[in-house]
Amino acid sequence: MEVGVRDLKTNLSRYLKRASSGEVITVTDRGRAVASLGPAYGEIDLAAAADEGWITLPVRSGFTSVKRHKARHLISSILEEDRAR
Repeated sequence: MEVGVRDLKTNLSRYLKRASSGEVITVTDRGRAVASLGPAYGEIDLAAAADEGWITLPVRSGFTSVKRHKARHLISSILEEDRAR
């Protein structure tokens, strides 16, 4: 189904309801297709995606720790110096 921008704006709720039920709606501007409106994608089954080879699952879980570094100067003194330039 095709719908013009003006009609889409006027009847947005109606078209969103149709899209959520599975219909794909092509939005046109002066007769030229500019967007598609359709149902939202569901969650991806990561295990199945990995089995099919289009993603690689992480080897480790969680985050790696980050080594903290001590600053040599206070931020306020760096800002003062920068603003004085």
